[in-house]
Amino acid sequence: MKDYILDINGIAYACTEAGTGPLLLLCHGTFGGRRLMLPQVRYLSRWFRCVAFDWRGHGGSGYDPAGWTADDLVEDVARIIAALGEREAMIAGVSQGGAIGMRVALKYPEKLRALVNMCGGPGGPPPAAVERIYGFARIFAMERDEAARRAAAIDFAADYFHAPGFTEREPERFAEEIDVILSHPRESVGLLPCVPESYVDITPRLGAIACPTLILWASHEARPTLGAALAAAIPGAQLVTIQNAGHHVNVDAPEETSKAIETFLRTIE
Repeated sequence: MKDYILDINGIAYACTEAGTGPLLLLCHGTFGGRRLMLPQVRYLSRWFRCVAFDWRGHGGSGYDPAGWTADDLVEDVARIIAALGEREAMIAGVSQGGAIGMRVALKYPEKLRALVNMCGGPGGPPPAAVERIYGFARIFAMERDEAARRAAAIDFAADYFHAPGFTEREPERFAEEIDVILSHPRESVGLLPCVPESYVDITPRLGAIACPTLILWASHEARPTLGAALAAAIPGAQLVTIQNAGHHVNVDAPEETSKAIETFLRTIE
């Protein structure tokens, strides 16, 4: 694996790359980071040129202090593909990564060879969820006590991202996720909820997604029927449900997730 920085329209994007072949972008969710995609990078780099990156304001990437939107991230993805010297890519994204992937498929269909959407919805979270996200971001940004920040991250992530019992079954994996969350710049964390709040519902446009699509859903996703609804609305889309996993399906079940992505993408090579 190699790490490097891409300059994308003046924003530094921290990337990790491994493998050769068709380009596969691995995109994390809000409060996540490219480190959480490394199990997929390791597994899938046997067949693909895998590039995982930190979204704006996360991990090692830069950000605009004025904030940014989902539309800005769509443009960033298009520029990332070009900056990597490719005309098209496949995208496998979880949560925010899947939501942005669907929007890339709609705006830049010529740039998307295939899409894997892991628990990413077509619209924004409900108001209560947005408020909870903002509440956690405020604690993270304002709390000066490291132990208190860690406790808030544990409480938020265990309930919001994972299947029941995950933290007890996989304490090391969960601890790594908490470390990733705590690695984000304090100055940017308060801005991270601006993306989920900016989503315009694309449900009426899902039928225009033309690339091969896999909807990879989790059995303990808070919106249990949405995966099937997405698969039904996107022409030819496949649906795979990962059992005993929550919203961060790739963290709860990394091997099953990686194998499902491999099986799907290798059928369209």
